[in-house]
Amino acid sequence: MSTATAIERRLPSLFEVSRRVVSLAGLVLVWTAISSAGLIGGLPGPVAALTALVALLGNPIIHESIHVSLLHILGSFVVAAAIGIPLGLLIGWKSVVHDLVFPSLEILRPVPPIAWIPLTILVLPSMRSSIMFITFLGAFFPILLNTIRGVHDIESDYTRAIKSLGGTSTDVFRNVIYPGALPSIHTGLVIGMGLAWVNLVAAEMVADEGIGRFVWVSYTSGNYENIVASVILIGALGYASSEVIRLIGRWQLSWTQLEE
Repeated sequence: MSTATAIERRLPSLFEVSRRVVSLAGLVLVWTAISSAGLIGGLPGPVAALTALVALLGNPIIHESIHVSLLHILGSFVVAAAIGIPLGLLIGWKSVVHDLVFPSLEILRPVPPIAWIPLTILVLPSMRSSIMFITFLGAFFPILLNTIRGVHDIESDYTRAIKSLGGTSTDVFRNVIYPGALPSIHTGLVIGMGLAWVNLVAAEMVADEGIGRFVWVSYTSGNYENIVASVILIGALGYASSEVIRLIGRWQLSWTQLEE
């Protein structure tokens, strides 16, 4: 089977797309029932939120907010991947690197993003760099931990086989460590993208730009329809970002489908 055929087999079928549409329709029905019953006071219904969303799409303020947030996400995520993947491979592969580096990182990992905001404002030169650092943290740790787990899950027999044939450490890394960890790396990338959006919105709420700031302004002005519309927009952007990562993963991991 060719690589192109393998990729096509990983694309969602019409039946799979239909099930996803049903899932979204079910969410809208639950939302309608909750808002109609008044179980959550002040929650706008789907019609009101959709009307606000359509109005937002023509608002240049939300266009600028989305543009700024996408720049924050892209820059932070790329840096997180560029650091987290090589570092995770080294930590998972070399025990000495694990012992020297991992404990310090593990102490920092549980710190919530909101706790970093005052410190970054004091230390970093601008609010934008603070936002990007907090967003970076959201993506960095899932990428790092999944990369480490991917290396640890590799069968040691593969490494011994290459070494028994006279292979060098470079051969081991190129033919065993990196390709063996790649499925876990892409899992970390998808999770990291989602958490990057979470951290981004939290950080932008105390900033003066971005979609998180727009949500906060909508709250303080009492425009609850815009809050829900913004939440839908953030969810759609986050979902689309994760789907791009998944698509890249299907392309890079197409060799896992060649024997199916």
